[in-house]
Amino acid sequence: MLDFERLTPAVERTARIVKSSFPAHHDISDIKQELWVWILENNKSEGADTALVELLRKAANEFLKKEDAASYGYSEGDQFYYSLGLIKSILEVIFKHEDWQSFASAITDMPKRKSDPSKTGNNLASYADVKSAVEKLPEDQYNVIVWRYKYRETLDQVGQHLGITKQGAARRHDAALSAIQKLLGQRDLGSLREGYSERTEARTTASSIARTERDYEG
Repeated sequence: MLDFERLTPAVERTARIVKSSFPAHHDISDIKQELWVWILENNKSEGADTALVELLRKAANEFLKKEDAASYGYSEGDQFYYSLGLIKSILEVIFKHEDWQSFASAITDMPKRKSDPSKTGNNLASYADVKSAVEKLPEDQYNVIVWRYKYRETLDQVGQHLGITKQGAARRHDAALSAIQKLLGQRDLGSLREGYSERTEARTTASSIARTERDYEG
């Protein structure tokens, strides 16, 4: 049975804190409702308050990121500088070299600042970014990437190295790619809210009505 007296302050506080990082049009009551649903679905009514608040914060952030993407017309994948597909294609290229040293010699005089592959054609800078991220992976994820892209092994073969199934190897591979993507960084959400067509208003019913009235009067 839920202890509403104990949980309500945690839900209220978490909703307030997380909402402060997003545009004002997001409704705090929607966040609270989502948190209560999360508590029920995940059976998280017990446990230390500090741990619960952290879990609620993560759940609220995930909810608002999805709502924000829907409101402003960008996809969640747009938050990353590099898409998973682009990372895969770059890995195919950089592992064609015999070793990292030969690759490094091909990218001398690289720009030091992180490149944005969506805005520049500087492929070598993108290769350097991905190479740097791969080198920061923990050993188990690094090995999966090497087996898959340097030695061109199948997921079945990768699974044999790890003593797991092909499906398990696929999950490890996907996790390694996601880790690279996170290491490469995310865009500021404010820039995504402008959209690629310079749209800055949220696509809500209220904003649509306001735009219609403004355009009609103008």
